Amino acid sequence: MPTILATVINAFILILLLLLMASALVHVYFLVPYVPTRKRVAKKMIEVAGLKPGEHVVDLGCGDGRLLLYAERAAHVRGVGFELAPLVYFLARIRKLITHAKYTLHFQNLFKADLHDADVIFCYLIPEIMPRLVEKILKECKKGTRVISNTFKIPGLTVSRVIARDDAAHLPTIYVYRI
Repeated sequence: MPTILATVINAFILILLLLLMASALVHVYFLVPYVPTRKRVAKKMIEVAGLKPGEHVVDLGCGDGRLLLYAERAAHVRGVGFELAPLVYFLARIRKLITHAKYTLHFQNLFKADLHDADVIFCYLIPEIMPRLVEKILKECKKGTRVISNTFKIPGLTVSRVIARDDAAHLPTIYVYRI
């Protein structure tokens, strides 16, 4: 007869496996891999965004929530993240819980995100998604909204600043846009 501890452990393992499988399906179906933003890259993105306390920051495809956490700590912003992969979303929830962060997380497709109040939008998304994202940004964002993209250019938006790739500092190209 299995013990309660063994039953709990087995249930936990089963839940993790289901989350992993569901996340894999999301990554394959939507063609969006989970590639976490390194700490130095996130900090550089926050620096070039010029965040001010109280600003509304949106992270589209927020992954494990690290960029939102760093932004909240650096500038006391109101952060909101959108993530669709179950396991990664679960990791973001754990990070938020452990760090006592105040940002909000949504288990939701980034194309359902409301961008009307965004002052800054962070993204690290594959090029295939960008044309659809441009439509959404141009339709919903107010004048002056800053969009910071890690690695990938957003065709259809005018670049206001490019932080060139720096191999020595292990930084990718960062694109800055102002709507």
